[in-house]
Amino acid sequence: MRHLAKFTLVDVFTSRAFGGNQLAVFSDAAGLSDAEMQALAHELNFSESTFVTASETPSIVRRVRIFTPAREIPMAGHPTVGTTWVLASHGQIALKSARGSRDATLQLGIGPVTVTIEGANAQPEFVWMNHREAEFGAIRRDAARIANALGIEAQDIRDDLPIQIVSTGFPFVYVPIRSIDALARCAPNKAALGALLNDGEQRLPIYMFVVKEQAPFVVRARMFAPHTDNIPEDPATGSAAAPFGAYAATHGLIKPEPLSSFLIQQGVEMGRPSDIHVEVTRKNSGAFGIRIGGRCAIVGEGAIFLERSPTSAPRA
Repeated sequence: MRHLAKFTLVDVFTSRAFGGNQLAVFSDAAGLSDAEMQALAHELNFSESTFVTASETPSIVRRVRIFTPAREIPMAGHPTVGTTWVLASHGQIALKSARGSRDATLQLGIGPVTVTIEGANAQPEFVWMNHREAEFGAIRRDAARIANALGIEAQDIRDDLPIQIVSTGFPFVYVPIRSIDALARCAPNKAALGALLNDGEQRLPIYMFVVKEQAPFVVRARMFAPHTDNIPEDPATGSAAAPFGAYAATHGLIKPEPLSSFLIQQGVEMGRPSDIHVEVTRKNSGAFGIRIGGRCAIVGEGAIFLERSPTSAPRA
């Protein structure tokens, strides 16, 4: 039996086609098995694909599952922003005809996540994604080893900022790079990056950043994950941008009282420039409120045939 799985192709964190980060959104994934979702994500081979189903909770508009080509992950930034944009564009998240904004809640693997859609004429113009409070992990003190794995020199890594693990649901290793030239020389070597981890350690993506401008604050970044999800480089990583906001506030790069907003430019070296907007506020509790956002461009629609039989595994 042949099943047709329809998807929308959207470029995320860009206002023009063929920039930003590609995403396939299967906006009606009811009836697809876990194995079929994974097969479809593997076939498309984008950094992530999303699969949308109805929610059983009235306050949650949709359930969204996120798959890399290798596995399901609990959350990610560009898939959440891009999926929200597609659902709003197709009327599955209803927007008013007048200019304004609307909050909506999606069910991700980490739990409910609030998004805010700014729009006009019932179409989205900008999407924000709220992130939970950041969790700070270990500080790594092996800069020379990390530099070697990235193909740069130890002096290319700043010594006034820590190499640290930070997460708002998905952890990354943040590496402060001294110059844009050094950032450009970094290379996603799978074996070298995998060798950075000891036996039993969780394999984490590497997020390298350079402070490009101080006023206004602008950052250039790259993200490598060949050793975790077989993704050599990601052109826009929203789930890394939010923890970076907490990192930047904690280590004095920005002042979040009452609010700091800044831009992360990513994907330049890949020829897919992306603009990720970040807002950081300090709550009364002392923790940081963080949201990330951007624009998207829907570039196409398509469908993939799935062959189903009682005795064979689904295949795309």
